[in-house]
Amino acid sequence: MRLSLPERSQLVASFWKDAPSVCPSHDVPMRSFFVDRVYKPQVVMVCPKGEMFRFAQKPKQIEFSRPHLKTMVRDAQEREAPACPQDFQPLVVYRTPAVFLPTGWDYSFVCPSCLSYGQWIDTGRGEDDVVAAPKPKKEAPAFHDETIPLPKRMEMAKDGNLALKLYAAMAQTDCTACGYDCEGYAAALASGKEKDPNLCVPGKEETAKLVKDLLKGTGLPAASA
Repeated sequence: MRLSLPERSQLVASFWKDAPSVCPSHDVPMRSFFVDRVYKPQVVMVCPKGEMFRFAQKPKQIEFSRPHLKTMVRDAQEREAPACPQDFQPLVVYRTPAVFLPTGWDYSFVCPSCLSYGQWIDTGRGEDDVVAAPKPKKEAPAFHDETIPLPKRMEMAKDGNLALKLYAAMAQTDCTACGYDCEGYAAALASGKEKDPNLCVPGKEETAKLVKDLLKGTGLPAASA
Protein backbone atom coordinates (compact mmCIF):
# COMPACT_ATOMS: atom_id res chain seq x y z
CA MET A 1 0.00 0.00 0.00
CA ARG A 2 1.38 3.40 -0.98
CA LEU A 3 0.93 5.97 1.81
CA SER A 4 0.74 9.73 1.39
CA LEU A 5 3.33 11.91 3.12
CA PRO A 6 0.89 12.98 5.91
CA GLU A 7 -0.11 9.33 6.48
CA ARG A 8 3.53 8.27 6.79
CA SER A 9 4.22 11.14 9.19
CA GLN A 10 1.21 10.25 11.36
CA LEU A 11 2.24 6.61 11.59
CA VAL A 12 5.78 7.47 12.66
CA ALA A 13 4.43 10.05 15.12
CA SER A 14 2.39 7.32 16.80
CA PHE A 15 5.58 5.29 17.24
CA TRP A 16 7.59 8.10 18.86
CA LYS A 17 4.63 8.99 21.11
CA ASP A 18 4.33 5.36 22.28
CA ALA A 19 0.80 5.25 20.88
CA PRO A 20 -0.72 2.32 18.94
CA SER A 21 0.29 2.26 15.26
CA VAL A 22 -2.80 1.15 13.33
CA CYS A 23 -2.40 -0.53 9.94
CA PRO A 24 -4.03 1.72 7.31
CA SER A 25 -5.02 -1.33 5.26
CA HIS A 26 -6.52 -3.59 7.92
CA ASP A 27 -7.28 -1.19 10.82
CA VAL A 28 -5.47 -3.35 13.40
CA PRO A 29 -2.56 -2.44 15.72
CA MET A 30 0.89 -3.19 14.31
CA ARG A 31 4.08 -4.31 16.02
CA SER A 32 6.55 -1.42 15.83
CA PHE A 33 10.27 -1.22 16.54
CA PHE A 34 13.30 0.96 15.79
CA VAL A 35 16.27 -0.46 13.88
CA ASP A 36 19.17 1.58 15.25
CA ARG A 37 22.15 1.41 12.91
CA VAL A 38 24.64 3.78 11.28
CA TYR A 39 23.42 3.00 7.77
CA LYS A 40 19.75 3.84 7.22
CA PRO A 41 18.19 3.57 10.70
CA GLN A 42 14.49 2.84 10.39
CA VAL A 43 11.16 2.58 12.16
CA VAL A 44 9.60 -0.71 11.10
CA MET A 45 5.92 -1.61 11.51
CA VAL A 46 4.57 -5.11 10.93
CA CYS A 47 0.85 -5.78 10.55
CA PRO A 48 -0.43 -9.16 11.84
CA LYS A 49 -2.09 -9.52 8.42
CA GLY A 50 1.34 -9.60 6.78
CA GLU A 51 1.84 -6.01 5.62
CA MET A 52 5.09 -4.22 6.52
CA PHE A 53 6.06 -0.54 6.51
CA ARG A 54 9.59 0.89 6.77
CA PHE A 55 10.36 4.55 7.47
CA ALA A 56 13.86 6.04 7.27
CA GLN A 57 14.50 7.89 10.54
CA LYS A 58 17.67 9.91 10.50
CA PRO A 59 17.31 12.21 12.28
CA LYS A 60 14.47 11.30 14.67
CA GLN A 61 11.03 12.70 13.92
CA ILE A 62 9.77 15.62 16.04
CA GLU A 63 6.63 17.71 16.34
CA PHE A 64 7.53 21.32 15.54
CA SER A 65 7.30 23.72 18.48
CA ARG A 66 4.81 26.59 18.56
CA PRO A 67 7.50 29.28 18.12
CA HIS A 68 8.92 27.52 15.08
CA LEU A 69 5.44 27.12 13.58
CA LYS A 70 5.03 30.90 13.75
CA THR A 71 8.16 31.34 11.66
CA MET A 72 7.07 28.71 9.15
CA VAL A 73 3.61 30.26 8.73
CA ARG A 74 5.23 33.60 7.99
CA ASP A 75 7.55 32.00 5.44
CA ALA A 76 4.65 30.20 3.77
CA GLN A 77 2.65 33.44 3.62
CA GLU A 78 5.60 35.23 2.04
CA ARG A 79 5.90 32.43 -0.54
CA GLU A 80 9.23 31.31 0.86
CA ALA A 81 10.01 27.65 1.49
CA PRO A 82 10.06 26.95 5.25
CA ALA A 83 12.81 24.53 6.24
CA CYS A 84 12.90 21.66 8.70
CA PRO A 85 15.00 22.61 11.79
CA GLN A 86 16.41 19.08 11.93
CA ASP A 87 17.83 18.44 8.48
CA PHE A 88 17.16 21.82 6.80
CA GLN A 89 15.17 20.22 3.97
CA PRO A 90 12.32 22.29 2.45
CA LEU A 91 9.04 21.36 4.11
CA VAL A 92 5.93 20.27 2.26
CA VAL A 93 3.21 22.82 3.07
CA TYR A 94 -0.50 22.02 3.07
CA ARG A 95 -2.75 25.10 3.16
CA THR A 96 -6.47 24.58 3.83
CA PRO A 97 -9.36 26.99 4.52
CA ALA A 98 -9.41 28.00 8.19
CA VAL A 99 -11.65 25.83 10.35
CA PHE A 100 -12.55 28.49 12.91
CA LEU A 101 -12.70 31.56 10.67
CA PRO A 102 -14.74 32.44 7.57
CA THR A 103 -11.56 33.72 5.93
CA GLY A 104 -7.92 32.83 6.30
CA TRP A 105 -5.93 29.62 6.18
CA ASP A 106 -4.72 26.78 8.37
CA TYR A 107 -1.31 25.24 7.65
CA SER A 108 0.27 21.81 8.02
CA PHE A 109 4.01 21.22 7.59
CA VAL A 110 5.69 17.86 6.92
CA CYS A 111 9.38 17.14 6.31
CA PRO A 112 9.74 14.65 3.42
CA SER A 113 13.06 13.47 4.85
CA CYS A 114 12.60 12.87 8.60
CA LEU A 115 8.76 13.07 8.58
CA SER A 116 8.70 15.74 11.29
CA TYR A 117 5.44 17.64 11.31
CA GLY A 118 3.36 20.46 12.74
CA GLN A 119 -0.02 22.09 12.29
CA TRP A 120 -1.06 25.72 12.62
CA ILE A 121 -4.75 26.36 13.33
CA ASP A 122 -5.82 30.00 12.91
CA THR A 123 -8.24 30.69 15.76
CA GLY A 124 -8.33 34.45 15.22
CA ARG A 125 -6.49 35.22 18.45
CA GLY A 126 -3.68 37.73 18.09
CA GLU A 127 -1.03 35.36 19.40
CA ASP A 128 -1.92 32.84 16.72
CA ASP A 129 -2.11 34.89 13.54
CA VAL A 130 0.48 37.58 14.14
CA VAL A 131 4.13 36.74 13.98
CA ALA A 132 5.76 38.91 16.60
CA ALA A 133 8.78 40.94 15.62
CA PRO A 134 11.91 39.57 17.24
CA LYS A 135 12.88 41.32 20.44
CA PRO A 136 16.24 43.08 20.53
CA LYS A 137 18.74 40.78 22.19
CA LYS A 138 21.77 41.59 24.26
CA GLU A 139 25.13 40.88 22.69
CA ALA A 140 25.68 37.14 22.48
CA PRO A 141 28.76 35.51 24.01
CA ALA A 142 31.65 34.71 21.71
CA PHE A 143 30.84 31.00 21.67
CA HIS A 144 27.38 31.64 20.17
CA ASP A 145 28.48 30.48 16.73
CA GLU A 146 27.38 27.13 15.30
CA THR A 147 30.62 26.81 13.33
CA ILE A 148 32.70 26.60 16.53
CA PRO A 149 33.19 22.94 17.59
CA LEU A 150 31.52 21.88 20.82
CA PRO A 151 34.77 21.22 22.77
CA LYS A 152 36.01 24.71 21.89
CA ARG A 153 32.70 26.28 22.97
CA MET A 154 32.91 24.50 26.32
CA GLU A 155 36.48 25.71 26.79
CA MET A 156 35.31 29.29 26.17
CA ALA A 157 32.56 28.91 28.81
CA LYS A 158 34.55 26.98 31.42
CA ASP A 159 34.61 29.83 33.94
CA GLY A 160 30.88 30.55 33.66
CA ASN A 161 27.99 29.41 35.81
CA LEU A 162 25.81 26.38 35.02
CA ALA A 163 23.45 28.33 32.77
CA LEU A 164 26.33 29.66 30.68
CA LYS A 165 27.92 26.22 30.33
CA LEU A 166 24.57 24.74 29.30
CA TYR A 167 24.19 27.57 26.79
CA ALA A 168 27.60 26.73 25.29
CA ALA A 169 26.57 23.07 25.05
CA MET A 170 23.62 23.90 22.78
CA ALA A 171 23.93 23.80 18.97
CA GLN A 172 23.89 27.66 18.75
CA THR A 173 21.39 27.66 15.85
CA ASP A 174 18.48 29.25 17.80
CA CYS A 175 16.17 27.05 15.71
CA THR A 176 13.48 27.05 18.49
CA ALA A 177 12.64 23.38 17.83
CA CYS A 178 12.96 22.90 21.61
CA GLY A 179 10.47 25.70 22.30
CA TYR A 180 13.19 28.22 23.23
CA ASP A 181 16.24 29.84 21.71
CA CYS A 182 19.56 28.31 22.82
CA GLU A 183 20.06 30.70 25.73
CA GLY A 184 16.44 30.33 26.86
CA TYR A 185 16.60 26.53 26.88
CA ALA A 186 19.83 26.61 28.90
CA ALA A 187 18.33 29.07 31.40
CA ALA A 188 15.16 26.96 31.73
CA LEU A 189 17.22 23.84 32.48
CA ALA A 190 19.41 25.68 34.99
CA SER A 191 16.40 27.15 36.82
CA GLY A 192 14.50 23.87 36.96
CA LYS A 193 11.66 25.18 34.78
CA GLU A 194 12.51 22.69 31.99
CA LYS A 195 12.70 19.00 32.89
CA ASP A 196 13.77 17.47 29.56
CA PRO A 197 17.52 17.58 28.74
CA ASN A 198 17.05 16.01 25.29
CA LEU A 199 15.35 18.80 23.35
CA CYS A 200 18.29 20.24 21.37
CA VAL A 201 17.49 18.70 17.99
CA PRO A 202 20.46 20.07 15.95
CA GLY A 203 22.88 19.13 18.72
CA LYS A 204 21.66 15.52 18.68
CA GLU A 205 23.17 12.94 21.06
CA GLU A 206 26.42 14.90 21.48
CA THR A 207 24.66 17.85 23.10
CA ALA A 208 22.20 15.68 25.05
CA LYS A 209 25.05 13.70 26.66
CA LEU A 210 26.98 16.82 27.62
CA VAL A 211 23.89 18.51 29.03
CA LYS A 212 23.19 15.45 31.20
CA ASP A 213 26.82 15.43 32.39
CA LEU A 214 26.58 19.13 33.35
CA LEU A 215 23.36 18.50 35.29
CA LYS A 216 24.69 15.50 37.26
CA GLY A 217 24.58 16.11 40.97
CA THR A 218 22.68 19.39 40.72
CA GLY A 219 19.39 17.97 41.98
CA LEU A 220 17.54 19.79 39.21
CA PRO A 221 14.51 18.04 37.61
CA ALA A 222 16.29 17.52 34.28
CA ALA A 223 19.18 15.76 36.04
CA SER A 224 17.03 12.68 36.62
CA ALA A 225 15.40 12.58 33.17
